[in-house]
Amino acid sequence: MKDLVKEFGWLRVIALGITVLPLIVLPVFATLWMWEAGLLLWWLLAAALASGVGLAISRIAVVREQHALPQSTTRAGAHWTAEADACWVRIEQLASEATVDEWPLNEGATLIRLARHVLLTVAGHFHPHRSQPLLEMTLPHTLTIIERAARELRDEVVSNIPFSHRLTLGTMARANSLRALLKRHEGWYRAARAIFAPQSAAVAELRRAVGSQLLDHGSERVQTWLLREYIRKLGYHAIDLYGGLARLEDQMRLDAPDKRLAAGAVNEDDAHEPLRVLLLGRTNAGKSSLINALFGEVTAAVDLLPDTTTEIVGYRLERDDEIQGLIFDTPGFDGALFGSRVLEKTAIDADLILWVSAAHRPDRDEERQRLDQLRAMLADPKRRSPPLLVVMTHIDRLRPVREWNPPYLLDPPADTKANQIAAALTAVARDLDVDVDRVIPVCLAEGKTYNVDDALNAAMLRQQDAANQVRLLRCLRARKHEENWDLLWRQLGNAGRVLLRNP
Repeated sequence: MKDLVKEFGWLRVIALGITVLPLIVLPVFATLWMWEAGLLLWWLLAAALASGVGLAISRIAVVREQHALPQSTTRAGAHWTAEADACWVRIEQLASEATVDEWPLNEGATLIRLARHVLLTVAGHFHPHRSQPLLEMTLPHTLTIIERAARELRDEVVSNIPFSHRLTLGTMARANSLRALLKRHEGWYRAARAIFAPQSAAVAELRRAVGSQLLDHGSERVQTWLLREYIRKLGYHAIDLYGGLARLEDQMRLDAPDKRLAAGAVNEDDAHEPLRVLLLGRTNAGKSSLINALFGEVTAAVDLLPDTTTEIVGYRLERDDEIQGLIFDTPGFDGALFGSRVLEKTAIDADLILWVSAAHRPDRDEERQRLDQLRAMLADPKRRSPPLLVVMTHIDRLRPVREWNPPYLLDPPADTKANQIAAALTAVARDLDVDVDRVIPVCLAEGKTYNVDDALNAAMLRQQDAANQVRLLRCLRARKHEENWDLLWRQLGNAGRVLLRNP
């Protein structure tokens, strides 16, 4: 009590007492009046009923807040590598197991320890053989990550905390001091209320006990969500940093058109880097015919002679005057124009691969060999493998050859032709070691085009998200390559000017 008097002074205490005296005396006289009128019991019952209704509504509000609370607003980056995705799994596990009891949000030292733990987890994942993995980062990228994290935190505070743009740090500090002071002397107020107004004190204490439990439960939910988002946000930026996925300059959109990688097929007015679809397969499997079918017009040269496509050619796929993708036709891998080095160079920048295989040719040993070579080459954890679809062509040449009466139901096969198509589908999936649902049977013969607009386009649409992730990672590599050279030339130019001024 002396601390309270010391804080406010005797005169202020006397002034406060005189001011609140009527409010203190009124409940006493009201209680005496209700006692004499026989209404005190009814008043207590009404107060208890009101408290119960209020607590029930509070409980409903807490439950609704719990359901409305998002599980997570931070997701893995769409431009990340497979190695980064594996690290994100560890961060998600760390976040899902974190509790406010272990990592209290009101302890700065604890949050610093948590941040170090998250950074060590990420750094150790990307640099497992380094004795000090935390140091495996460049200073400019570190400063960039700090800047972006601070900007995101600022946006969250401004958007979600009322009057945060008007509150000064001094005001917040004084408010916290006053709150601590009031909390320290709260017992005196509760004791005085119990003496002067015991009936209202009993109801208030009941409301306080139950209501505090409900609020604490909701608060714990919110704190747990904040704690786990804190871990995810730290992990996200740490993965960007230690995984080599952070750019210093982010003024240009990540998916801005890359003229160098587009082989001259991107126009100046294109809004984004198009999806790159690569066609691979043996000679005369139907790659050029497939491009014609996809475009709905004769675009690629089709010939019965081997090696009709003598080089890699890109075609723009446009709809409503906007580019949707680039489709690249290639020579047959079994010809002299398409060796292993060309295959690697071509596939490394593909976002979606269509492997064209003829249904009526059972000799697929070389196809399997080349496909396995492609899989091994793309199986790099620092990259992301483009999704693969197998387009099974020439189904019209399956027995009975003279019969052609689509559509054909394959599950179960309705007739002999459908049975042959289903058997070929199973054989191609087995021979090339791919899932059956990734093998699309089509016919590309003139006047017989079948299953391209519906089944093949639907399959490509299902792979669009995965292909877009590969595209974004490809764009990131291109942006970082440009950034590295731009920075190097700028640094050399600035260093040269300094040397000239100081000979």
